Amino acid sequence: MHIKGIFFSLRWKLAILFGSVFLILHSVFSYFSYLEAINNFELDRKNIQSSHIIIAKALTEDSFLVLEQFGELLSLIDVLSSQDKPRYQVLSVLDETLSKWQFSWDMENVTYFDNQAQPIKSWGSQLVALNSIVKKVLRNEAPEHQVFCPHKCFQQTVTPVMGNSETSGAFSVIRSFADVIIKYKRATHSDIGLLIMDEATEQHQWPYKLSGMTLPEKNGPVFDYISRHFTIDELLDHSKTISLNDAVFEVRVFPVHQEAAGPPFFLFVDDITADFTGFNEDLKQVWFQGVISFLASLMLLIVVLHFSLRRVTQLSQALPLLSQNQYEQFKKQVTIKAFSNFGYDELDKLNHTALTLSDQLEHLELEVRSNTLKLLEKSQALGKERDFVRQLVDVAPIIIITQKLNGIILTINQAGVDEFESDSRSIIGKVFDAFLPESDKEHLDKLSRLRAGDLRSGRFQVDGLLLTESGKLLNVSWLHTLLKSVGNTNEAVILTLGVDISACKIAEEKSFRMPVYDYLTGLSNSRKFQEELALALASAQRYDYQVALIYMDLDHYKAINDCGDHEGADQLLVRIASVLKNTLRSTDLLSRVGDNEFAVVMPHADLEGIECIAKKINEVLMALDVGFAEKKYQVSASLGIAFFPQHGMAPNELLANANFAMCQAKAMGGGQYHVFSPDFDYQVKLNRMLYWQATLEDAIANDKFVLFYQPILNIKTNAISHFECLIRLQLDDEQLIMPADFIGHAEELGLSGQIDRLVLKKVVKKHIEYERQGQDYKLTVNLSGHSFNDPTLFEDVSQLINMPEVDPAKIIFEITETAAVSNFAAAKILIDRIKALGCVFALDDFGGNFSSFYYLRHFPVDYVKIDGSFIRQIDKREDDKIFVKALAGVAHAFGKKIVAEFIENEAILTILKEFGIDYAQGYYIGRPRRAD
Repeated sequence: MHIKGIFFSLRWKLAILFGSVFLILHSVFSYFSYLEAINNFELDRKNIQSSHIIIAKALTEDSFLVLEQFGELLSLIDVLSSQDKPRYQVLSVLDETLSKWQFSWDMENVTYFDNQAQPIKSWGSQLVALNSIVKKVLRNEAPEHQVFCPHKCFQQTVTPVMGNSETSGAFSVIRSFADVIIKYKRATHSDIGLLIMDEATEQHQWPYKLSGMTLPEKNGPVFDYISRHFTIDELLDHSKTISLNDAVFEVRVFPVHQEAAGPPFFLFVDDITADFTGFNEDLKQVWFQGVISFLASLMLLIVVLHFSLRRVTQLSQALPLLSQNQYEQFKKQVTIKAFSNFGYDELDKLNHTALTLSDQLEHLELEVRSNTLKLLEKSQALGKERDFVRQLVDVAPIIIITQKLNGIILTINQAGVDEFESDSRSIIGKVFDAFLPESDKEHLDKLSRLRAGDLRSGRFQVDGLLLTESGKLLNVSWLHTLLKSVGNTNEAVILTLGVDISACKIAEEKSFRMPVYDYLTGLSNSRKFQEELALALASAQRYDYQVALIYMDLDHYKAINDCGDHEGADQLLVRIASVLKNTLRSTDLLSRVGDNEFAVVMPHADLEGIECIAKKINEVLMALDVGFAEKKYQVSASLGIAFFPQHGMAPNELLANANFAMCQAKAMGGGQYHVFSPDFDYQVKLNRMLYWQATLEDAIANDKFVLFYQPILNIKTNAISHFECLIRLQLDDEQLIMPADFIGHAEELGLSGQIDRLVLKKVVKKHIEYERQGQDYKLTVNLSGHSFNDPTLFEDVSQLINMPEVDPAKIIFEITETAAVSNFAAAKILIDRIKALGCVFALDDFGGNFSSFYYLRHFPVDYVKIDGSFIRQIDKREDDKIFVKALAGVAHAFGKKIVAEFIENEAILTILKEFGIDYAQGYYIGRPRRAD
């Protein structure tokens, strides 16, 4: 806002005004001047008296202001010093300086109170003052002041000390009220005293006594006189003029605290004898116009100043409204008058500035409120995110630790507490190295180098040990990452992730130590069984005796396994293996050839004995007490029996016939046995096998397999990065057969390897086509689980990958976690050899097994595809969110890229973006389509 008009100074206005008045006054008749003189004298006395009261009040308030400023100075020193010093050092600093300040500022006493209004430290005279004002200051967080008079009067100001957005204490500052009286005397040359509470006496009718009176010898009789002749209320309302001892005195009583009508009171005594005498003399010379004009001009000046100061007073009274945010009320009290021809003056400009400031403050307050609301919303969002991350860390099935560079443990999640076999309070604060045995030197050495900053990568991974509180040693795969500080004040920390691989370590050692034995039951596995069966048949043919082969399949095992207790199902297999070994002869060979399938090779067997054994096997199995998930199950087996040489001369033939017989026993209702008979109608089974054999061999020979390509989205770039190549079998009638319908038959017939090679050739051909077109797409090809035991597969893969136009890094081989785990050693060897060609590997169905994290560590794969069962309903199930986020965190910690399948809507994709998933695949991204 801009003020229009010409600036015209206030002093010129007053000069013109006074000159005009002066001329007019000289023209006034002497008679009117005489009458006016009398009135002016009385008015003059009132104004002088009002001026004295104002001066007294101003000196009192100024003294309080000085005390308040001194207290705020002490508070400021306390706040600034306490930021880096203890409070006792701050108070000791005040000990050194307060003596000087007391002299300079004329302080009687300085006391520091804590936030409970208890005195902590006091300097100067020991004065007793009520602590109620201190409590009021601590409660209101605003300075307070008072006058108290134990034997003489003192001024006290209490100022709060603020620290960390709360009141931490208060300073009390006291000075004598005598300073105010002395300054008043110097300023007005009048006398002043204080009336404080006292008992009434015969000499003094008032219940007050005189304290701190200037010129007590002269003014004492005045006090005695007025206390006998006037009431205190009379002197409070108006001043009184008395004549005493040939002198004239003007007396007035006024409360020290204007807002309170009670004591203490100011007693104003003004000796106006000279004024009174002079006035009388002036009256005698009233006809002298010069004196009359002078007095009139002087009185007019006082009136003008009075009205001018009233505007200033109005503004000063309105200004506190700004601190109370009462902007509208302030604008009503402070107004700008319409400008006259003389323009605007300094007071108008001051009012305008104040109103402009009010508008700015009001605008700033609105901005602060808006920003506060935004900050609150952000704080709530961060709080939810923090709680989610904290919950995620707590439920993550891995050890998560943060430690300082000196090894002090800062935080540990619940999984870590469980592995350490202790509680978090006992772990936090200890050195991480204390939980590592001294024998784990490689781990300790690398950890020291990481803390010292000697590892360029800022991270390392090691299979080490963990020494628990109970003294037990666990095998743990550790990943340590140095998180550098952000800014100059934050200290760098180390993020430590650990996965307990004790069970997997034992399983791995067993798998390498006993490659021909089943890791769970200790029985010979399928490979060992094939070898032993061939040896048994060769021996029987040489020495001309009969061998029986029993092929058994556990009934209802799938229902038991699906109840969710996989560990209990495994224990059941161990029990069954133990029972069968105790049932059979020592010369019989018992093997586990499938998930729930067993085979027995029995030399020197006859039909009657075999039938007795078959019946006994089901008897002992049915006698087992098996219960899972509060349900009881009866265990039995379907047994197929075939004899050498009647039912087959070759191992595969004998095994196939025993399998046929087992299928027939299962068709009989389970818990039965069936002896293979060449005359029995196995045509349905044979026809199905012969159909698929003919169909698949024809498809391989005539290239009837086609590839469908499903796009995979790079979530960060929102662009298609590669395609998964999905096989379909196309029949002569153009019908497409899905892989789930024919891959199992291909594996049974031993044709899966040929199909893998055929698919790989098509993938390589498509890759070369993309390269020639300049399209930067990667292609994913699936390998069947039987490929791991195919010794010639690598040579064929190598021949295709080493073709001149092939970029190995754009060919991704995908294996399922289940297939890789079931043949761990062979799968790891094949993966290492193919990766040496430059190709990339992906682990499919990740997260479906309890040991997923262990195999993630040991399989050198580049991508992991999270099992679709966790993705399909992640937008509806909170537990899936937590689990997927944990899987993603662990996979990223091991340096793997993550692919999520079954993305069927935008909500799922949005959640995966928040979790940092790298790639997305599903019908929402794109359905599988043929290349054309």
